[in-house]
Amino acid sequence: MVSLGSVYDSFNAVYKGALAGEFPNEPSLKQAFVEALKFELSRSPCNKYIVEHMIFPVLDKVLKGGGKAPVFPDVCFSNVVIEVEAPGDDVGAGRVQLHSYMEALFKRVEGRAEVLGLVTNGVRAELWVYGSSGPAKVSDGDMPTVAAQLLHVFCSSKVPVTTPEDLVRIFGV
Repeated sequence: MVSLGSVYDSFNAVYKGALAGEFPNEPSLKQAFVEALKFELSRSPCNKYIVEHMIFPVLDKVLKGGGKAPVFPDVCFSNVVIEVEAPGDDVGAGRVQLHSYMEALFKRVEGRAEVLGLVTNGVRAELWVYGSSGPAKVSDGDMPTVAAQLLHVFCSSKVPVTTPEDLVRIFGV
């Protein structure tokens, strides 16, 4: 379940923190973003069972500092890839990484599902979709608006189970 002690209980809170210079580096921004993502997902129209059993375990692992290696995205669950850049950095460098991660996931799921991607520096964000034609930008703008669009697209679509690990988390098999 979501920790009620978090200061960052919304994308807007993270955005305001980033504007105020509260995050000295990428890990601190990523921590706050993932905390906010958990809160936003818990309030979203997404299937609560899938959120609690498939997505929250991945996000909890990110919050504990696990699961991040140099060749993996900051956050990846189902068909969503999120790349967090250092506060104040241009999202362009992260975009290159994001596209690479999205392409790898698209190949892994053998094209059965489009891959959604978000790159952010806490203030600005871009939302991308990777399909058979490659990456296509859906929107860009302030982070709370674009991140909310990501959740809307994700939650209004059939949530694909993309990896065997997803199945284990959902069914415990």
